[in-house]
Amino acid sequence: MIYSEFIMDYSKLKKFHGKIENAHRIEEGKNLSCGDEVTLYFLFDGDKISDVKFEGHGCAISQASTNAMIEQLIGKTKEEALEMLKNVENMMLGKDFNDELLGPIINFYDVKNYPMRVKCFLLPWKTLELALNGEGKEPSKE
Repeated sequence: MIYSEFIMDYSKLKKFHGKIENAHRIEEGKNLSCGDEVTLYFLFDGDKISDVKFEGHGCAISQASTNAMIEQLIGKTKEEALEMLKNVENMMLGKDFNDELLGPIINFYDVKNYPMRVKCFLLPWKTLELALNGEGKEPSKE
């Protein structure tokens, strides 16, 4: 079942919603095929992700994925976050992945069986990738 209790619960979390006014990096992502949108706001402490918030809207899967991703990212280094991303993508592609690195993200495993929903699930992860690879925008210093 694609809409598990985990996904429905995480889609409703408000803990990570919002904007970080003094964000070190901001990245926007859009899923044009279904209208999901996410803007991620990052704070870093050196190489560690110290806080992440998001604004946006979308289906239950994209919202749950964003909340679960953020929950797992806080306290991780950029390198650890990119390793987690690689394993998430492998999980969705049916390739080998390290489930120990994913924690509760493993609850999205069945999404891979729904190709149109894979894009919804991966939206925050692809947005994370852009931000961590330095492709995101830095906020103005006004």
